[in-house]
Amino acid sequence: MKFMKLGTRPDTFYTEEATRTVISDVPYDLSIQINNINFLLHKFALLPKSGLLQRLCSNDSGGDQTDHSRIELHDIPGGEEAFELCAKFCYGITINLSAHNFVPAFCAAKFLRMTESVEKGNFVTKLEAFFNSCILEGWKDSVVSLQTTVKLSEWCENLGIIRKCIDSIVEKILVPPAKVTWSYTYTRPGYTKKHQHSVPKDWWTEDISDLDIDLFRCIILAIRSTYILPPQLIGEALHVYACRHLPDTTKARTQESSVSHTEELVERNRRILETIVSLIPGDKGSVSVGFLLRLFSTGNFLGVSPVTKAELLRRSSMQLEEATVNDLLFPSYSSSDQHFYDIDLVLAVLESYLLIWRRQSPVVTDNSQFFRSIRKIGKLIDSYLQVVAKDANMPVLKFVSLAETLPDIAREDHDDLYKAINIYLKEHPDMNKAEKKRLCRMLDCQKLSPEVRAHAVKNERLPLRTVVQVLFFEQERGSSKAINNKVLSQELNSRGRQTPSDLGKLKLGPDEKFSRGEGTRKTGSYDKRSDSGTMAAEKSESKAVRGEIEEVAEADHEKRREVREGGRSGSKLEAKKIMQKGNGSDYVRDKGRDR
Repeated sequence: MKFMKLGTRPDTFYTEEATRTVISDVPYDLSIQINNINFLLHKFALLPKSGLLQRLCSNDSGGDQTDHSRIELHDIPGGEEAFELCAKFCYGITINLSAHNFVPAFCAAKFLRMTESVEKGNFVTKLEAFFNSCILEGWKDSVVSLQTTVKLSEWCENLGIIRKCIDSIVEKILVPPAKVTWSYTYTRPGYTKKHQHSVPKDWWTEDISDLDIDLFRCIILAIRSTYILPPQLIGEALHVYACRHLPDTTKARTQESSVSHTEELVERNRRILETIVSLIPGDKGSVSVGFLLRLFSTGNFLGVSPVTKAELLRRSSMQLEEATVNDLLFPSYSSSDQHFYDIDLVLAVLESYLLIWRRQSPVVTDNSQFFRSIRKIGKLIDSYLQVVAKDANMPVLKFVSLAETLPDIAREDHDDLYKAINIYLKEHPDMNKAEKKRLCRMLDCQKLSPEVRAHAVKNERLPLRTVVQVLFFEQERGSSKAINNKVLSQELNSRGRQTPSDLGKLKLGPDEKFSRGEGTRKTGSYDKRSDSGTMAAEKSESKAVRGEIEEVAEADHEKRREVREGGRSGSKLEAKKIMQKGNGSDYVRDKGRDR
């Protein structure tokens, strides 16, 4: 930080009540009122250097400058502090100028007309030299001076201070990192200047995050207009600024009674967020999807404009494929919601993504980018459901609504969905029968892996209907395998009792082929009536078996409950008999053997 020292005399100003005076044997003949402070000074010191005071004292005393003059300067820029700097300069008292107090001192000197035309080597001339040779040449000096222009924006705009500071800052930002020789602030985790020999590309982002949002916006727009820096670097600057000034919505929500947000603060944060969104480069990937989702959550909390929400929703959905589960975890700030996680936000982004996906995707094939994209989203949403399922206050309808929003093609299997449902059932033991059925209706037993089906059969949290469906699917698979083995054996016998090892050597005739579903050989002259009769018989038998399975499973469910209750009364032997007698899975195996 650069400094400029002017004057040699010691500071003799002192305060007595609301009056600032200077120690002197000469009586005071000039009284200047600024706000609540009254300055008692001397005309011989101030008038030779201030064109404004010369004119005001001349009008007040009718041309006689020996009389006591009283002047009010309530509108002086910088107030009483800036005026005192100018007054001390007139007395020759030592003052220290830096980027912190340059702007108010310069504006006050301009207001008092302490220019070269009034006296050679006047205050304005010295301040201009300090500004051009020291402040604008330094990085932090330029940033600090620019920030101090906020309170005197109109004056600084007219005097060209803002424009010169911005030009200096942008010029230094565009310098290649290898040529950066000035000090800067960089406090990222894991970064130490002692161990880093190269300057990071985003070295400038933290220092300009101290600026007011309007000044920050001017700098970002100036940088973007040069087309020199990549969009990702500009996006990083926006991210740093947002982390510095916006509330963190990823933290656990606080009690409304303990936190009171003034309307002024909410409006300020709302304006900051809307400005940041307007500055995001149009290039995809210029900012991360996690940052976009955080802005979206914060925007909902602050109540930003619908235009800003729509833009964040669009951009978040376009990059949803890059998201992780942690990127989706935000607390709900709605007063009507008792659950912790903001599942409505994720649902809105998912629906927007699917709208774009359906509009852009051609005929979906297993190897297409669109197919891989929707499968990745399916994994993401199912993993998210496993997390929010632990929320004790999460409504089942919201949970189901998000799960069912995904199209069928998004899930290769239902294993992850089953895990989410199982977690939800475990964390919500008081669910009624209808809610459990509604929750488990999403499961497709045919898309469960054998391991998950084995777990589902023993899962006492699942509704009985779901368990029966899993058992029936297992029975159908077993029946189908038995039929296929029988047909295959007959085929082998008809071809000369070939062994299974000879199956690969079979040659089909021109009109023969094996069906993919049943593994049976079809020819152009098979008996349709015999085939349809066989299918009808199998269908009738399958339906009868399914009814029997449901009855046995229901009985098994009741007997298991009796076993648990019987354990409390000490009848362990009876419980063991009930289990042996009412084992539904043994019944299924016996039925398979009977058939």
